[in-house]
Amino acid sequence: MNPMRFPLPFALLAAALLAGCQPPGDTPDVPVVGDGALVCAQPATPIHALQGEQALSPMVGATVEVEARISAKFGDGLGGFALVSEPGSEDAEAATSEGVFVRHPERIEWPLGTRVRLRATVAELGAAPDTQTALIEVRGVVECAKPVPLQPRPVDVAGAEALHWERFEGERIRIERPLSLVGNDDLLRNGALVVSFDGRDFMPTERHPPGPEARALDAANRATRLVLDDARLDEFPKKFWHLPQALTPESAYRVDSQVSGIEGVLEQRDGEYRLQLVAPIAAVTHAPRPAAPPEVDGDLRVASFNVLNYFNGDGLGGGFPTARGARNADAFQRQGAKIIAALDALDADIVALMEVENDGFGEHSALADLVRSLNRKRGKQRGDYAFVNPGGERIGDGEIMVALIYRSSRVQPLGAAATHQQPPFGQGSRAPLAQRFQAGSLDFVVVANHFKSKGCSEARGGDQDQEDGQGCYNATRTDSARALADWLASDPLHAGHDRVLLLGDLNAYGNEDPLRLLGSRGYIDVVAAHSSEPAYSYVYGGASGRLDHALASATLAAHVGGAGEWHINADESAGFEYTQPDYDRRALKRRYRPDPYRSSDHDPLLVGLRFAPTVDAAATPAN
Repeated sequence: MNPMRFPLPFALLAAALLAGCQPPGDTPDVPVVGDGALVCAQPATPIHALQGEQALSPMVGATVEVEARISAKFGDGLGGFALVSEPGSEDAEAATSEGVFVRHPERIEWPLGTRVRLRATVAELGAAPDTQTALIEVRGVVECAKPVPLQPRPVDVAGAEALHWERFEGERIRIERPLSLVGNDDLLRNGALVVSFDGRDFMPTERHPPGPEARALDAANRATRLVLDDARLDEFPKKFWHLPQALTPESAYRVDSQVSGIEGVLEQRDGEYRLQLVAPIAAVTHAPRPAAPPEVDGDLRVASFNVLNYFNGDGLGGGFPTARGARNADAFQRQGAKIIAALDALDADIVALMEVENDGFGEHSALADLVRSLNRKRGKQRGDYAFVNPGGERIGDGEIMVALIYRSSRVQPLGAAATHQQPPFGQGSRAPLAQRFQAGSLDFVVVANHFKSKGCSEARGGDQDQEDGQGCYNATRTDSARALADWLASDPLHAGHDRVLLLGDLNAYGNEDPLRLLGSRGYIDVVAAHSSEPAYSYVYGGASGRLDHALASATLAAHVGGAGEWHINADESAGFEYTQPDYDRRALKRRYRPDPYRSSDHDPLLVGLRFAPTVDAAATPAN
């Protein structure tokens, strides 16, 4: 989210140029405006005229006088108030709004429903084309009539396309029906929740390859999605006045919770339609937390988990803050407790890890610390984890690395591990780590992976965002998938077979180029093949999808008895992470628990492997 919450300066010039594209004659007649005293009941510009029928006002830059009722007051929160047309003066055109936001830093004392007259300039606020029609540079406000009761406009079903929200811009609306909470990642910073009229939203490129179908899903998501905002511009609010219950483990505001009874003024801000709430949300039915990992059939349990920058300082209790991860020793203890709780509950025989500090394999390394803590948690009977050491001081030159840990009583490594540290691995995608294992009669290879992220920092050439839904560095990720498949085809572990399981955070959704390339090389998406519900491991901006994957070669896919994700992180608010309480000690007591929930921002996944293959096992290449 843009931390400015409303980009300044106003995009008056750009909006005016765009508005200039309107056909001649579309600009309504404007009553002549003088510079004298404001006189009530004189000809004035109707709100629906300055709003117009399109996304941009046909009157940008014009000085107008408007006479209407106060429908909401935001005071210091948003620096202004909202007006609505006098009841009975609305036009018959459904596409035009009857409300408008007035930017006015001075507090007004008149009660809601008061009719006022003002002189101001019509503007489009924000970056074009996603701007908000508003009145700015107010040059006088006078009371014209005593308050009358006003009713918000009831809204039930969102429009079929995003522009349909425009007809409510600036109006005070109320939505009674339950809406699905689809995003909470901006709750801590800006007090915002993302809701949808149409259930959980999925990333377009999770469901479809880049192209028309993905664009159509993106448009459908936007048409039915709304941001519920706290009507304030300050960041990291200490109190969420608009929530019916405090943010606690018992009222976690997880994705898929149901939100009902919301009322506010609709606006566009940061490129999204937002409902600036004027009253607390009436009710929330909270989605339950999953108590246990998914059941997966098999003789072995293999997991993948991005551990969100597990850095242990100098390994002796000091060395904080680190390049990533915990800022101090107390925060690291909180982080470790959550990560270990999740790993213990997964009870996997092999785990591929991402985002472990790349500080080697010595006694005080982050990886050794993690394994030692996990074994201590599990006790003498179950604490038998060891880690794969590929040799050398580090894996590549990055700050983080992938790792493999395993239960030595359940599986045995065969031969030395192997890594691939040639480009595009190293400075782009992290170097993969491969190890051959033996368990019962099953001899197979596990490969931990972590491809380049979608962030656009320093992206150049083909790695820049191609605006196809795949984000930045898609070219590097696709090259990484190709190089990985080529490397494994060369049998770097000298296994003499092709029973391979690829695990990890590929930073690509299920139908993006890297996954489709691996599918073309014969790798099977075992989570998709064995999940009855739509799969996801990550939620961003109100849309769910899979960045974390389990892909098996065809010969190993026949051994897969089940696969699924444990949704302990993606649906959770960042308010339950180990880092959040550092700036608010009260939140530490209210929110933090040494449990698996929000131990990371990615959900772990779990795969069950059978020693013997199943002849008719489902085997579908990855997209």
